[in-house]
Amino acid sequence: MMPTAESAPLVDKARSLAPLIREHAQQGERERRLPDPVAKALRESGIFRMCRPREVGGIEADPVTALLVIEELSRADGAAGWCAMICGSTGVFEAYVPVDGGKEMYADPQAVTAGVVAPTGRAVEVDGGYRVTGRWAMASACHHCDWLGGAAVVFDGAAPRRLPAGIPECIVPLFRASECKILDTWSVSGLAGTGSHDFEVADVFVPSSRCIRLPLTAPSYPGRLFAFPFFGFLAAAVAATALGIARGAVDELVVLATTKTEAGATKPLAARPSTALAVAEAEATLGSARAYLLESVRAAWDAVLGGEPMTIQERARLRLAATSAALSAARAVDLAYTTGGAAALYAKSPLQRCFRDVHAVTQHALVAPHTREAQGRALLGLDVEASML
Repeated sequence: MMPTAESAPLVDKARSLAPLIREHAQQGERERRLPDPVAKALRESGIFRMCRPREVGGIEADPVTALLVIEELSRADGAAGWCAMICGSTGVFEAYVPVDGGKEMYADPQAVTAGVVAPTGRAVEVDGGYRVTGRWAMASACHHCDWLGGAAVVFDGAAPRRLPAGIPECIVPLFRASECKILDTWSVSGLAGTGSHDFEVADVFVPSSRCIRLPLTAPSYPGRLFAFPFFGFLAAAVAATALGIARGAVDELVVLATTKTEAGATKPLAARPSTALAVAEAEATLGSARAYLLESVRAAWDAVLGGEPMTIQERARLRLAATSAALSAARAVDLAYTTGGAAALYAKSPLQRCFRDVHAVTQHALVAPHTREAQGRALLGLDVEASML
């Protein structure tokens, strides 16, 4: 499960950033965005471009390394880990930007890209590109991006243009951040520090060279990372955020249990049998979920390296491991939060933030509980849309 020699330093960099991230975690909560010093450090470390193609200044880290980086950052603060996950894993999507567009966008290799793939925009084809209008929700780390993507349906007059399969034609235009208006909408219970506000554009021209076509076909760059199942990788990255949050929560519980003595008690919280049972269950739940996810990602990566196509069932197992990891992480956090007692209620307690953050992660469409239905159907050999996996 070890990262490759080329990208291994990324995990060390993530670990070295933990003190800075913890220092600014409360600031991120208050300001509802990633604090500037943290964003700057993530940009300069290369983490924001860890999955971008090498040809445009990226690191093209292998999937296991990317997950370990996200997990380590999320252990320090879920919001910081989430932003690193969004901007870092977006690099896989950037592999589908046409070559000319990539040269333009990444003339500065440290440029940061993120966006939204829900097609809530409208695009009209014109000479050389598209004119796009739209609004997109939940654009994490949008204040720190140089480029923002927002999926849009292509229209011919009043009607969507249809592909041969009958589905609407969609593109993801990549806008300059200066062309976008960020709307202050991110008032939420969990992952508040991610700054996942809405953004909008009005009749902005985007050249075809900066448009990714959906559904994805062949990437513009030949790296093996871009042959990895796209949604499987993104789901695993989301799950790694939850695992890191849970690891931080269990660590915090252990510290609290050895130092907190409840009113009227003479022994620390750790002396209670129920505390020992909760710690044991949390560790086992978290450890088994993490092992399952890494095993599944490693198996998929080995298949990619060997040039072997993955079956629907193999894709389903990868997605199931991600969903299971996210839900198991939430269970581990619940145990830590409940066992922490009233002390976990205070705003200064990392446990309450871990509780809110991990349950925000489980709301993501790629790891939500309902995703197990498609995964189970695939494992049973029943019909399931390939796009669901």
